[in-house]
Amino acid sequence: TPFYGYALLALTSVLFIFSMYSLVVSKFMPDTGVAFLDTVKEDRYFCLLMPITGLSFTFAVFWNWLGMKFFRHN
Repeated sequence: TPFYGYALLALTSVLFIFSMYSLVVSKFMPDTGVAFLDTVKEDRYFCLLMPITGLSFTFAVFWNWLGMKFFRHN
């Protein structure tokens, strides 16, 4: 349905904006005084965890799908 499409688009946009802020923009910004934003700025581990986990998840889903296709069509 269109609602789920728009919800998925909105969630993806928010995730992309937050990821780009945490990976790129926050490193060049001065301290803001907001505890959450300053924590994201000083972070070196979790800012890379989501993109790397997303890549690993994508490959795992692809290989599982490919294995199922080989199993069903053999």
